[in-house]
This record gives sequence, structure tokens and C-alpha cells, in this order.
Amino acid sequence: MIKRAPHDVVVIGAGLAGLNAAYLLEAEGADVLVLEAQARVGGRIHSMRQLGRNAEAGGTYIGAGYTRIIETAERHGIKLIDVTPTLQFFREQDLVLGAEIIRQAEWPDHPANPFPARDKALMPWTYRRVLPMRENPLASPGEWLDPKHADLDISMRDWMRGLGLDDDAIEIGYSFNSTFGDDANDVSALLLLFRAAFSTAQRALAPKDTLGFTAENGVESIPAAMAQSLRRGVQFESPVTAIESRRDGAVVHCVDGSRIKARHVVCSAPFSVLRNIGIDPPLAGLQAEAVTRLRSQAVTQVYLRPKTPYWEHDGHAPSLFTDSLPGMLAAVRSGANPSTITHFAAWVTGHHAVEIDALSEADAGRLVIEAIAAIRPAARGQLEFIGLHSWGSDPYAAGAWAYFRPGEINRYARIMGKPHGRIHFCGEHLARSSRGMEAAMESGERAGGEVLTRL
Repeated sequence: MIKRAPHDVVVIGAGLAGLNAAYLLEAEGADVLVLEAQARVGGRIHSMRQLGRNAEAGGTYIGAGYTRIIETAERHGIKLIDVTPTLQFFREQDLVLGAEIIRQAEWPDHPANPFPARDKALMPWTYRRVLPMRENPLASPGEWLDPKHADLDISMRDWMRGLGLDDDAIEIGYSFNSTFGDDANDVSALLLLFRAAFSTAQRALAPKDTLGFTAENGVESIPAAMAQSLRRGVQFESPVTAIESRRDGAVVHCVDGSRIKARHVVCSAPFSVLRNIGIDPPLAGLQAEAVTRLRSQAVTQVYLRPKTPYWEHDGHAPSLFTDSLPGMLAAVRSGANPSTITHFAAWVTGHHAVEIDALSEADAGRLVIEAIAAIRPAARGQLEFIGLHSWGSDPYAAGAWAYFRPGEINRYARIMGKPHGRIHFCGEHLARSSRGMEAAMESGERAGGEVLTRL
């Protein structure tokens, strides 16, 4: 039987990790209070309903093998929609190098194609997924933390060079428009191999002919339902400034001056946010270093509405994968007809995201539209800016997802999530065998289990 205190547990953050920890703790009889800094749940899942349709700024779609997320949606009566008919359209994009738009059919024999003969037919966005899967020494995703693979904690550039690729192949095959790090020097190959092993494992779990799902009213409806099911719900607009871990309990300090006592704290804040929260006694050693140094990916999504179907007039695919400011310009089909383009989402990453984050939203939208028009004259005057979401400038996210630079997995990954007194940590960056939304759920499950052993 759990002994009662003002609260058994305070959970900081109402994203998937924090909410899953809260759910599991409540299911075992704990008294749980969830604090959320913002006025919404979801953390880095955000359905942009204000745009008229569910433009997903985070948690774009649910992998068909995401068992924790799928079971949670079913438990709360959230209808999942198979996105497989829509995902086929994501293959219909052209490559942009410099000022040239290159059709997929042209790429295998194009003079700019630097890939070895066996890979000439692979587009760059495919190559950066296929290569780590094909050359992966990890038999399962959980092996990424096995010391026998420590020698793979090198830069993606060095790993690709070890496969015989030259600098041009590395640049086009990974560095531009990268989703982890600024370029191939900035990310550990071991992280990408872990991601590839997870993708492979997912295929084995997925139903036949199903690639993934979305939620009927946006993916954010899943954490919203999780929050509504909690006995105390969620206390919104309660940013945390400090956490004390004492021998007889913990105290959470909020920006409004309030102090909340509990027996334990579960903190789901990303390290990019946690480094601005005071912890007493302070973290020490490599754990403190990890909180200070672990980076989160800069990603800004810019949403655009087409005035006319201009792509029907210039012979190029609606979507573009570019080596310039617009990043990956994806045609989104969120309506009833999967063949109808409802809007575009420009995924701007790395230093380009940092560049437009320094501008007003209107100026950022204008700059992206001008960059698209410079690449594709048919788009000139045909795109309307309807909104954006910057994860880098969000003070309660400070980036879209965590990534490890070369050497950081060996240095930090095994110890950075360990409990600190009465403070327990969770978040996608602390998962051991999953990635993405499933990683958040896994880490919340682990943190909740840690606390239960001590209540």
C-alpha cells in the first residue's frame, strides 16, 4: 500500500513521456500531479488545428509497429487512420541541387550523382536510410548501447568514408538537409545505426501492407485523451524553475512562486530545457555534462497553401528535396481524397532553421516562398504563407529531437538518465530500444517503474 503525502509524484511535462509515466503510476494507486508549462498537452506532438486542417508539426505519423502508442489510442477510443495510401505520394518528389531540379528518372545517369555503381538508382533521401540499414552490424535496436559496438560512435562522415564513399557522396548522401545534426561531421554513426535497427524491427511488428497511421482529429488527440483520463488532469501554464531533492521528499518550484511537495518527481523536460531548471543538489559528473551538452535538432516547419496546381504545368513533382533554404518541401494530403494536395510543409533544418528563426513569422514565410520561386519559376506568385512552427525557438522544447555527436553515446548514453535522489528522468532522448513517439512512451514507462519500486 502506498503511503499518502501531499502528492506521491509530481510529473513535469505533459508530453507522451510524462503522461505515460503518470498513467502507469496512477494505475498502481499513486497520487500524481502533472505540471505543464504551456496551455496545451503533447509536448513535441502538435497538431496545428488553427490552420484549418491537422498540419502535424510533430509526431507526423504513427509507425505501424508503434505498439505502445497504438494500444494507448485504442484504450482511449482514438480512431487511427491508415496513411499508407497517402505515403505513396511521398515518393513523388524531385531533387534540387544548386539551381537545377533533377527528376528521379534522370538521377541514375546524372553527372552530379556521386554514388557507387550499385547505388546509382537511389535518391539521396533514400540513400541515407538504406545505407545504415544495409550495412548495419546491430542485430537489434537495443544493441546500440552494447560496448562491443563502441567503435561505431564516430562521425557519420568517418563511417561513410570507411565504406569507401568520397566527400561528394557523403555531402549528397547525408549532409545537406539532414535530420540529425548540421552535417555528417555533427552526428554519431551509432545513432543512425540504432535508428535503422529500430526501423527494421518495426517492419516485423507492422501489419501486412500497413506503413503507419494518423489520428482522426490529429495525433495530439492521443496525449489529450491521456491527460483527460488522469484523476487530477493537468495543471497548465505552470513552468518549473527549480527542483529540490531532499531526504524526506522533493519540492518543485514554479514560476508563479508556488512550491509543490511530493515524494518523488518525474521530469520529462528535454535536456535543452532542463539545463535552465535549477536542481538542488546539482547534478554532477557526466550526467551534468550530458544535460549541458546534448543537442536538439533545429527544425522549423513552414506551411504554405497553393493558389493553383502549378506543378501540373512545369512537369516536376509537387514535392522537392532541396539543398537550400526550403529543405524538404512536402506536398501534404490531409483531406478525404489522398490524391488532393491540401497544403505544403517546408521542413527547414539545421543552420537554415536557425536563420529563419531570427526573423518574424511573416518574413520567414516570405523568404521561404522566394527561395522556392527562385528554384521553380512556376511557383512564383502561387504560394500563400499560412503559418509556421519553430521547435528551436519554442522555449519548452528548444529543438525537435535530441541527437548525439561523435563520442557522446559512449560518454553519456548509459548514465545520463539515472535517478538523481528523488528525481527521475524520461523523454525520447532516454529510451533504450525505441525512437520517436515510441521512445517517449518507453522512457515514461521506465521512469514510472523506477518510482513505483521506491514508493
